[in-house]
Amino acid sequence: MKKFQECLWEVRTERCAEERKRARRRQKRDREFLAKLFLRMLFLLLLAAVLGAVLFQMEPVRAAASEVFSAERIAAGMDAPDSVDEIMVETLSEDYENEKIQAALLDKANKIAACTVTWYTADTCDKKPGDPGYGITYSGLPVEGHLTCAVDPAVIPLYSDVFVRYADGSIEQLWATDTGVTGNALDIYTPDHDYAMKCGRQTLTVWWVPEDTR
Repeated sequence: MKKFQECLWEVRTERCAEERKRARRRQKRDREFLAKLFLRMLFLLLLAAVLGAVLFQMEPVRAAASEVFSAERIAAGMDAPDSVDEIMVETLSEDYENEKIQAALLDKANKIAACTVTWYTADTCDKKPGDPGYGITYSGLPVEGHLTCAVDPAVIPLYSDVFVRYADGSIEQLWATDTGVTGNALDIYTPDHDYAMKCGRQTLTVWWVPEDTR
């Protein structure tokens, strides 16, 4: 009987030892899980703080853009947009409409595949500041950067819409209100003499649409 009790005690002792081991393993796993959970929560909090700081910095810019655009729309008698997102949608829509209009014009335009393009300023027209005709084109209209260009009326009629494709693929729309060139040539007005010298002389593709076909 005594021997049986001793065996029973040993079995109970071993079971207790195993149970303690399992309990320690569970505690270890729980601690590891809580540590990983804490690190993940800390990472998410830091990420949220960074995003919040970025949005906080952007908000004054968004608000300023919205106020400026709203003021412009109100001055034009239009309803103010609700948000900067609405501004972006309307801007993209306008750009798309402008691209469609430009494409439609180019479809019916006359093309000069190799046009000699140069740039001129008001000071290179044999006129001086103070002269009555200083800064005035052949048509009587004043010169304007990124709009005025000089043509040979025998090639491109006056008041035609002129499109120039530059080496980077961009297309600029101009207005033929000045003269002073001969043949397949185009002279673009710029108020910046250094820019005119930098551009020099280029051979580019040019389209033109007569005034009466617009």
